[in-house]
Amino acid sequence: MRITQQQLEILDSFQVERLHVSVDNALLVHSFANAKNPILEDKIKQEDSLLRDLSGTTAYYLVKTQNGELLLYFSLKCGELYVNLDKHKMDLAIQTYKALNMLDNDTKLEEQEKAYNFLEQNIDEIKKYWPNIDAFKIDSSNLVDKKNTYLRELQEEINTNMQRVLRTYPAIEIVEFCANDKARSIWRSLDLPASRRMGECIFWHCIVPKLQAIQELIGCQYVYLFAADSTIDRFLENYYKEVLKFEKPQTLGANKPQYDFKCSFLCQELNNVLKEKENFYNNFNINERQDDVV
Repeated sequence: MRITQQQLEILDSFQVERLHVSVDNALLVHSFANAKNPILEDKIKQEDSLLRDLSGTTAYYLVKTQNGELLLYFSLKCGELYVNLDKHKMDLAIQTYKALNMLDNDTKLEEQEKAYNFLEQNIDEIKKYWPNIDAFKIDSSNLVDKKNTYLRELQEEINTNMQRVLRTYPAIEIVEFCANDKARSIWRSLDLPASRRMGECIFWHCIVPKLQAIQELIGCQYVYLFAADSTIDRFLENYYKEVLKFEKPQTLGANKPQYDFKCSFLCQELNNVLKEKENFYNNFNINERQDDVV
């Protein structure tokens, strides 16, 4: 059943404010508590978070009730995802291309035998990349050209910290996302379905509009996060996947700072987020109840 007007008004009553906009906010965060994630509890209380919000390097947001009670905080910053440059694939394409040419051309028998042996030894890996010869012909000339460009680039580049990738995608990182344990009772007192958790509702109703507004200003394709989940059953990671619709990508990569070591990288396309937001509103009233996570 779709969200009712009364329920929508409750969600609309929440205030979403940057941390630095008032002295009250800086004082309010000291009452924040989260037993499941004490690192994030401590993070919002540090002066460094206020300074980052002031400087604009990371945007910290507090979500409060209309009475000024702190429900949750989250932070956002710009990021980038990428697809790795498969240097092994480029090398294999060049070697396979040369071997096929040796078999097709009038070359010495010894060279033809070497070419045949190479193809025979590497046929499984070649088929993994290119299921048939037509696919290889389409892809190989492009990869050979990329390899030559890559080698020239390495010779000319002065900055040794430069990382070369195949493609990049503009993205927004949700750096922190944490609910206030002290607001659980306040949340349960609201006239909302018992199955709807604080973090879930605030994500779809308060965070997603921020992501949408950013996308309208600058090119942005993905939103991603690093889930700090130390549980054996990956409970938090599964929550992000099932409830917030994040996925664990197989081809996309991100630069993971030391702060996020041992965290799970999850992402989703922003256009998908906007579609899922409508599904959230359309199926807001469900009967099942689940434990609080975020």
